[in-house]
Amino acid sequence: MKIRSATIDGFGRLSGVALDFDADAVILEGPNEAGKSTVLGFVRAMLYGFATRANMPERQEPVYGGRHGGRLTIVSERLGELVLERYANVAGGKPVLRGRRGDAPETLEQRELERLLLGGLTGKAYRQLFAVGLSELRDLGAVQGEELGRFLYHAGMADGRRLAEAEKSIRDAMDKLYKPRGSALPVNTRLAELERIERELRALPDPIGRYNETTAALEQTEAELSEVEARLPELARSRDDAARALKLREKWLRLRELDARRAALPDPGRLPADAGTKWRMWTAERDRLERERLRLDAALREARSERERLTAREDLLALEPGLERMLQSAEAMRALERSCAEWRAERRHEEERLDALLASAGPDWTAERLRGFAAGVAERDRIRAFRAALGEAEREAARCAEAERQIAGQEREALAESAAAEAAAAAESGAGGEDDPFVPRTAEALTGAWERFEDACRAWEMEVMRVQGELSARSSRAAGRRADAGGAVGGVAAALVSALGAAGFAAAYAGAHAVGLDGALAWATGAVGAGLAALAAPALARRGFGRGRADGPQAGEALAAARRVAAYGQRATEALGALLRRPQEAAEPFAPPAHGALPGEAQLAAAAAVRGRLQRAVQARLDALRERGLAAERALERARRLERIRALRAERRAALDAAAARLEALRAEWQSWLEALGLPGGLSPEAALETLDRLEMAAGHLAAIARLDARLTEAAARLREHRAAVRELCAAEEAAARLADDDPSAALERLRAAIRREAETAAAAAALDARMKELERELRETDALLAGHAETARAWFAAAGAEDEPAYERLLAEAREARELDEERIRIGVELAAGLTDEDRARMEALLERHDEAALRNLAERTEEAYRAAEDERARLLEQRGRLSETLARLLAEDVRRPLLDEREAILARLADDAERFAELAVTLALIRRTRETFERERQPAVLRRASAYAAALTNGRYRRIAAPFGRSTIELESAEDGRVVDAAFLSRGAAEQIYLAIRLALADEVETDEPLPMLLDDLFVNFDDARLDAAAGLLGRIVRERRRQLIFLTCHDHTAERLAQRMPFAKRIRLGSP
Repeated sequence: MKIRSATIDGFGRLSGVALDFDADAVILEGPNEAGKSTVLGFVRAMLYGFATRANMPERQEPVYGGRHGGRLTIVSERLGELVLERYANVAGGKPVLRGRRGDAPETLEQRELERLLLGGLTGKAYRQLFAVGLSELRDLGAVQGEELGRFLYHAGMADGRRLAEAEKSIRDAMDKLYKPRGSALPVNTRLAELERIERELRALPDPIGRYNETTAALEQTEAELSEVEARLPELARSRDDAARALKLREKWLRLRELDARRAALPDPGRLPADAGTKWRMWTAERDRLERERLRLDAALREARSERERLTAREDLLALEPGLERMLQSAEAMRALERSCAEWRAERRHEEERLDALLASAGPDWTAERLRGFAAGVAERDRIRAFRAALGEAEREAARCAEAERQIAGQEREALAESAAAEAAAAAESGAGGEDDPFVPRTAEALTGAWERFEDACRAWEMEVMRVQGELSARSSRAAGRRADAGGAVGGVAAALVSALGAAGFAAAYAGAHAVGLDGALAWATGAVGAGLAALAAPALARRGFGRGRADGPQAGEALAAARRVAAYGQRATEALGALLRRPQEAAEPFAPPAHGALPGEAQLAAAAAVRGRLQRAVQARLDALRERGLAAERALERARRLERIRALRAERRAALDAAAARLEALRAEWQSWLEALGLPGGLSPEAALETLDRLEMAAGHLAAIARLDARLTEAAARLREHRAAVRELCAAEEAAARLADDDPSAALERLRAAIRREAETAAAAAALDARMKELERELRETDALLAGHAETARAWFAAAGAEDEPAYERLLAEAREARELDEERIRIGVELAAGLTDEDRARMEALLERHDEAALRNLAERTEEAYRAAEDERARLLEQRGRLSETLARLLAEDVRRPLLDEREAILARLADDAERFAELAVTLALIRRTRETFERERQPAVLRRASAYAAALTNGRYRRIAAPFGRSTIELESAEDGRVVDAAFLSRGAAEQIYLAIRLALADEVETDEPLPMLLDDLFVNFDDARLDAAAGLLGRIVRERRRQLIFLTCHDHTAERLAQRMPFAKRIRLGSP
C-alpha cells in the first residue's frame, strides 16, 4: 500500500495544503515549526481517527481555519486507487472510503478499516512501528507491551513462560526450607528446637523429694473445693431472687392498684366487644342522613317556585329546522359573492400569465395553436431517457479515459518492480556454491541433518553425566559406610553441607554443557533417583565432615562405561559426517580419551562450543535459503502482476473506444427526435424539457379561464333563488320580515335570535321538571334509611338492657374502661411470671410482701457480695489443684527424660529429609537456569535474527546479535569484537537509537500481512554521526527496494536530507514552509 497524495483541509497549523507523495520514497524537509510533525499526526489521524478533546495536543484542531480533517489518496495492490476521507464533524469522525464501488462513499467502522487496509494492525502498534517520532523510538517499553512483545519474548518456546514460573517456584521452595539468617523456616526452626530440648534436659531436677508434701496439699485443696461448690447454688438463688424482686416491685404495685379499680366496676353484661365502634359509626351515619334530608327538602321547594315562572312560544320553535338550513345557505351565498369577486380578478391574472408564457415559448405561439398542441408524459419520459443516456455515456467515456491513464502508470511501476525483483533473485541464486560447508542442499535436508546431530550430541552428554553420577554415587555410599556417626547437631550440619555440595556439582555441570530442557529434566530425575545426598559426599569428605576415603569402582565396570560413552560419541561423529563436508575438526571433542578414561569437563565444554558454533552456522544457512526462495517467489509474482496489468490495460483501451462510439450515436438520434416533435434542433434535453414545461403551464392557464367563466354564470342564478326563500321564512316574525328584502342575512339573524330565546326557555323548563322528580325520589330514599337506622338502635338497646340512648352510652363507657383495666392486668401478670416456676413465684411474692424498696435493695447487694466471694475462692482452689496435680503427675513418671530424647530423634530425622529436599531443588534450579541460557542463545524468535542483521548494518558490524533475555523485559547486544554482552540501557544515545530502530524495522516486517504498509519517520537521526547516518540511509534504501515499502522521512536538517537523497536517488524531495 502507498500514499499517493494528502489533502489537509484543516489540521493544526496546516490549512488547505496538498502534498504529492507519489514515489517509493519521499523526503519531506523544512525548518522547525513548518508543519512536518503535523503531517505525521495528520496521517495517523486519517488512518486511526482523531484524539479526544481531553488530548488537545494530539487532536490538532485547525488553528488557521478549514474543516478539521482531510483525505488521503491510497494505492493498494489488492483494491486499486482509493480515497480515504475523515472529518471530525462528519459521522462522528468515522472514515469514509471511495473507490471500491465507483465514486459511492462508504462509511466504515474503525475495525473494518484496519482489517481492509492495515492488516488488522491497531493504532498503538502502527504508531510504534510505522509512524515513528524520536520520542516513540526511545520508548523501549512500547515494543515490550502485550501486542508487540509477543514477537520478541516466548516466541521460540511454547512453554517458555511456564519455565520461568518453574524457576521462580523452585527458588521460593528453597527459601521456604532454609536461609542462613532465617528464623521461622523449617530447618532453622528445627535447629532452635534441638537447642531447647538440650536446655530442658540439663535443667531437669530430682523427682523423689517433693512427693509426700504434694500429696497432702492436694487432699486439703480437694476438701475445701467441695465445701465451696456445695454453697454456690444456694447463694446464686438468693442473689437472683433479691435482684428479680427489686426489678419487678413497681409492676407488682401497679397490678395491686389495677385489681382494686377493676373490682369497683360493674360487669359489662351482654355488650359485644365491638359495641362501641358500631355505636360511633351509627351516630355518624344518622347525622349525615338528617343533614341530607334537610338539603333535599329545600332544593325541591326552590325548583317548584322557579318552574311556575317559565313559558315558551311553540310557533317560533317550529321554524327552527328551516331556519338552520336557510342560515347555512346564507353563509354559502355570502361566500359565493366573495368568490365571484375573486374569480373575476383571477380571470384577469390568468389572461396576463397566458400571454407571457406564449411569448416566452416563441413568437409563433397563440392560444389557438396551443389548443392543437399535444405533448404528454411519453414525450417527457423520452427526453429524460435521452438525458440519462447521454450523461451516462459521457461519464463512462471519462471513467474509461481515467482508468486507462491509471493502468498505464501501474504498468510502468510493475515493469520497474519486475526488473528489480529478477535482479535480486539472480543475485540470491548466485550466493553460496562451493563455499557452502554443509552437505545438504535444501532447507528440509539441512534441518533434518542438524536435528540428528543434535540428538546424538545430547545423548552423548547424557550418557557421560549418567556414568559420572553412578560412579560418584558408588564412591559416596562406600565413604558413608565408613563415616563416623557424630553428634546430633553435627549430623545436621553434615546434611546441610551435603545439600549445598550437590547443588554446586549440578551448577558446575550446567555451566560446562548446554542441554535442552527435556534432556536436563530427564538427567535431574535420574540423578535424584541415584541419591542426591551421595553426590555431595566427596565434597564433604574433602572438607573434613567425614573420615576415611571412598573406594573406587571396579576396573571392569569403569571400562564398560567408557566403551558405552565412546559408542555414543561415534554416533555424534557419524551425524557430523552427514551434516558437514569437512567434519574432522568438529568431531574432535567426541573422540574417546586415551586409556579408556571418561571425558572430562574440558572435553564436554569443547563439545558444547562446537554445537553452539554449528547452531549459529545452520541458522544462518537456513535464513539464506529462505531468502533465496522468497526472492524467487517475489520475482515470479512481479512477472505475473505485470502480465495481469497489461491484459487489463488492453481491456480498458477497448472499453474507451466503445464508450466514445456510443456517445456519438446517441447525439445523432437526439437531433432527429427533436425535429420530429416540432422543436428546434439545437435544444439540449434540459432546454427541451423547459420548453414543454412552459407550454404545459400555458395550457393550464387557458383551461383555468374557461372554468372561471362557467363559475360566474352559475353563481348569479343561485343568488336570485336565495333572496325569495328568505322572504317566505321570515313572515312569522315582524322585525325579521321588515329586513328580508334589503338584507336577507340580517333578517335571518334576527329570526334566529327570537327562536333561540324561546328554545332556551323550553329547555330550562324541561330541566326543572327532571330535577324535581329526582329530588322527590332522593327524599323518599333518605326517609326510608332514617327509619331503618332508628330500628337498628332500638334492637341494640333491647339487647343491652338499656331504656334509651343515654343509658346505652353509659353502658358503653363502663365496658370500655373495664376492658382496658383487664388488658393491663394481664400484661403485667405475664411480665411478673415470665420464666418463673410456681416455687419461684411464691418466693418472689413473699419477698415483695415482707420488704419495701430499700430493704430489697440492701438484700440484693448483700447476696451479690456473698456470691462473688464464693466464686473467687472456688477459682483460687481450682488453680491450686491443677498445679498440684501436674506436679504430682510429673513426679510419678518413671523417666521424664525419655519424651525429650524421643522428640530430639524425630527432629533429627526431619532435618535429614529437609536436607535431601534442599539438595534436589538446588540441582534442578541449576539445570533450568542453564537450559534457559541455551534457549536464549539458540532459539530466539526470527524477528530478533532479522533485527540482529539490521543492527549489524546500522553499526557497521560492531554488534552482531540482539537478544531478549528470557524472563526479563530488557534488550542485550553481543559485541562482534570480543563477544561481550552489553545491556542496551548502558549504550550511548546514538547507539541505543540505532538498536531501537533495528528492532522496529524487524517488527514492521513481522507484523504486516497482505502488503507492505507505508512508513513515516520523523527526524530520527538527530543523534547519528556521519558514519551512522550513512549506514541508516543505506539500510532504509535497501528496505524500500527489497520490501516494496514506501518511506516518508521528515527532517529539518539539510545534511540528513542530502545524505538520504544520495543513498536513495529515486526519492522525491518536498520542501514544506519557507526557509
